Amino acid sequence: MSAQQAAQTSHEVVSKLPARLRNFFAKYPPQIYSQLVSPVRPTLENKPTTTTEGENSTPTESNLPSPYTPSRDAKGAKPADPTAWSPSRAFLYSNPEHPNPFLPRKGPNSRWWGPRYGLRQQADLVKLAKKYGVEELLPPSRKSTTYKELRRAERGLAIKGTGIGQKVKGHKWERTLESRLEERKKAMLEMPELIREWKEKGHGRGWKKWPKR
Repeated sequence: MSAQQAAQTSHEVVSKLPARLRNFFAKYPPQIYSQLVSPVRPTLENKPTTTTEGENSTPTESNLPSPYTPSRDAKGAKPADPTAWSPSRAFLYSNPEHPNPFLPRKGPNSRWWGPRYGLRQQADLVKLAKKYGVEELLPPSRKSTTYKELRRAERGLAIKGTGIGQKVKGHKWERTLESRLEERKKAMLEMPELIREWKEKGHGRGWKKWPKR
C-alpha cells in the first residue's frame, strides 16, 4: 500500500476512534509511521518482502546478505540491510528520518535513548487499536499481533526443532516414530483379512506367519 492510500484510509477511520488513539495519530501520522508504509513486509516463510517505489521483490534465502559482521574492522562500515534480518526483526522497522516511537533510537552522541512509549503503553495502544480494527495504522511494535505471530513461528512450540529452519537429531524412537505409525496403520487395515485367514486355518493350525509358542 502506498503512502497516499494509507493516508486516505487513515482519514476515514480516525474520526471514529477514541480520544487516546486520535491524539496518538495526530502526533504520529499513520502515513509516516504505520506498519502499512514500512518498506519491509516480512512473511512467515522467513522471506521478507522489500517494497520499493513501483516494484515488489521477494529475495530468496540464497541471495540474502549475511546478517553477521565479517570482521571487527568492517563493523559499522555500512548500514545494516533489513533483508538480512529474521522476519520478526525486519518487522520492527524504524525510519531514520522519522524514528519509531515504540523502538529505542540512537542519539546524536551515539547514546541509545529508550522508546517514547514503554511496553505497557504500547500494549494498551495495541489492544485499543485492535478493538477498533486499526492496529495496522500503529507503528511496528513488540506488542503487535504480527510480531508475536512471527516470533511464535520462529521459536516453534517451545521445543527445539519445531521452529522455522530448526533441526535436531532427536532420540531414536522420535526419528522412527513416523515409520512405526505407518506400520501400525497398515497392520490395522489388514487385520480383518488376517483374522479371516487365521480362522480358515483352524485357529492357528498350519499358521506360518510367526513361530508357534
